[in-house]
Amino acid sequence: MRDFIMNRLRLVFVLTAALVVSLFSSGLGMWAAPGTDPLRQTVPTRTPTSPPGPPPARTPTPGERVEDTPTALRPTATHTWTPQPAATVAPTLAQSATTTPPSVASPTGAPASHTPMAAWDFGDAPDPSYPSLIANDGARHSIVQFEWLGEAVDQEEDAREVDQDLHDDGVVMGELATCTHADLQVRTSVLSRDDAQHPYDGEHLLYLNVLVDWDGGGSWTGRVSCPQGLVASEWAVRNLPMDVSSWPQGATSALVPLEFPVGPRAGQTWARFTLSYGEVIAGDDWDGRGAFAFGETEDHLVTISLGPVAALGGASPTSVMIATSKPTPTLPGRGLPPVGIAHRLGVAEPLLCLSVGLFLGIALLVLLLAWRRRDWRGLMAGLLLAGLVVVVGAQRYGARVTDLPLFVKTGSPSVPPTPHERLIPTVTQTEAAAAESVGTAPEVFDTHTPELSVTPSPEVAEPGPQAPASTPQFVIATPAASLFSDRDRFGFGVAMGPIGRYTVDQLRAGWYVNWRTDLNPARPEGMEFVQMIRVRGSSFSPSGEELESIIQTNPGSLWLIGNEPDVVWQDNATPSEYAQVYHEAHSLLKSIDPTCKVAIAGVSQITPLRLQYLDMILDSYQDLYGEMIPVDVWNVHGFILREERGSWGVDIPPGMSLDQGRLLEMDDHDNMDIFREQIVAFRRWMKDRGERTKPLIVSEYGILMPEDYGFPYERVRDFMYATFDYFMRATDLSLGYPADGNRLVQRWAWYSVSDTTYATGNLFDPDSGLITPLGLAYGSYTSSH
Repeated sequence: MRDFIMNRLRLVFVLTAALVVSLFSSGLGMWAAPGTDPLRQTVPTRTPTSPPGPPPARTPTPGERVEDTPTALRPTATHTWTPQPAATVAPTLAQSATTTPPSVASPTGAPASHTPMAAWDFGDAPDPSYPSLIANDGARHSIVQFEWLGEAVDQEEDAREVDQDLHDDGVVMGELATCTHADLQVRTSVLSRDDAQHPYDGEHLLYLNVLVDWDGGGSWTGRVSCPQGLVASEWAVRNLPMDVSSWPQGATSALVPLEFPVGPRAGQTWARFTLSYGEVIAGDDWDGRGAFAFGETEDHLVTISLGPVAALGGASPTSVMIATSKPTPTLPGRGLPPVGIAHRLGVAEPLLCLSVGLFLGIALLVLLLAWRRRDWRGLMAGLLLAGLVVVVGAQRYGARVTDLPLFVKTGSPSVPPTPHERLIPTVTQTEAAAAESVGTAPEVFDTHTPELSVTPSPEVAEPGPQAPASTPQFVIATPAASLFSDRDRFGFGVAMGPIGRYTVDQLRAGWYVNWRTDLNPARPEGMEFVQMIRVRGSSFSPSGEELESIIQTNPGSLWLIGNEPDVVWQDNATPSEYAQVYHEAHSLLKSIDPTCKVAIAGVSQITPLRLQYLDMILDSYQDLYGEMIPVDVWNVHGFILREERGSWGVDIPPGMSLDQGRLLEMDDHDNMDIFREQIVAFRRWMKDRGERTKPLIVSEYGILMPEDYGFPYERVRDFMYATFDYFMRATDLSLGYPADGNRLVQRWAWYSVSDTTYATGNLFDPDSGLITPLGLAYGSYTSSH
């Protein structure tokens, strides 16, 4: 009987082993080195050349604007297209309320038409699930020699789907894990920076868009969510601007860093990378269609492994690089280079995991029986086969095999994640450019104003100064909780309305203010409108029935009572006057709408002088009404300006006899050390007055100095990105808002959408209403968060 059982167990053992070996052998990545992409090959580095025959003409007729545009495509319900940057003040962008693309002009002799031609570059994702073929309006480029991704560009009459072509090259990709953040670097190259007919400057930018099918649904539209609350858009990178003119002299390529969240689905999926000489305008979703005159599109089959079981942030993000600079060796016998999108994760993977577990269990039973029977041949065979499973499993899964749910880690304390450091793009002709160090800012609070001593907090989770990058650097905030969505945190001011004149949906912001009240405010894309009552000395407007009607019509709104009462040419109120006005307006608001939120007026900046002015308001309110001033939301402005009577800047607050406060210089206007210190100082001021558990908004800040004062577009953009980074991640366990993960600032608004007096920070052109390069940069940042 025992021999019968042993024979049957041996039979089961052999059958299971055969099944396991068969499943192991079924994967395309099984017999290649780890990190092999079986669908892609590379070629030696080469300089892209023009297609056979004469190059496309690049001599515009006199007076013709040089544009790179998608051609007029057939109308779809998913996107509209835009003319791309021209030699004008701002990129020429279409404003269309319909889904019909505008008519666009192409350079003479180089039209971007629907007619297949030898110079086209296509993606190669499988059609019709993904639009690649000309018949499906797949993304394509007709002039491919000016800028490209990686080291080369392929040319074809139509998309060759999943064809292992030799020119869609340059992918080196590490592992992507579900519900984490992916860090990538994309090599972008240009043929020349000196072509006057194809310029690169602050108004002629390259744009990178990345689509990833996170849910495996066979399209690049929509969003997916992770259990921890992370939301991954399938338009993973939206119109990331790249200013070639900011690269070091002579450099013709750059490694551009990207960061975006990864969806919850493990397995293989398709991604599309599109480089264009102008932005893509497509509403909330772009499905990867359209014809472009310049640039390149590359499609890649990527593999996403299971992320850590712990909450998001428990593992370091993987590093991914796209494009190689040297020829890649091939593997013997296969002809496939190790350019590593990792092994294929097919539908048999769950069965494979179960089979491995079953096999190991049976192997253990056979080994025990063989040991008891002293069956040395059976014992050796079992050990060899078990060893084979372990070796092959490690070869297939790599170092992350223990991250699978089958393995439970014990005895390893979790390590808190560290904030992501900013990546400085490596700009290459020589393959590197050293980042310049940033000098230490002057002391934020001078000793000549002894009324209030404020020192910076050493506890703010903010790394030291770093050089501003030439491309957006996205940083992950890591608070314990989140009160607002990322989009709802971003706002802007509309100094010149109406807001409907601008396509503000491109900014992807959540709220705006226009320094007035409105009975029926516009709320594009569901944005929140913040009401503002203006103060004039001891009175406010609107008032009476007009204000009561606005309050009744807009229940639950956020109300700002006044704007910069500390500035003589703004609301200009003494502390006593403002205390009385605030009491009257607050009482009226709460009596009509108890659900409304009331914020104090934002002082122009946070200095000892302005904090003393606020203390005088609090003291006046206490003296007049016998209580602490009731504030739902604390509000400040974030400017860095000179405090001197009769000088440039913000002068001296009304009701104060001093002639000088903080004597800042113009070059301090964008000093991030001062900016950070001011935010910390106000949060400390709030804590000292028992107001730490209230939200803080920065309802106005930006760059007011003109370009000819030393504030060109690049400097303004870098300051804007630096403030966004700071707002998104600055937390303090002793000063921050506990209900929002101890963040220091809950919401912020850039100045402004458009202004003719202070135009440096304009997101849209006040004359044409078209988006500016700075507006595109704003939208690129918000789209990636």
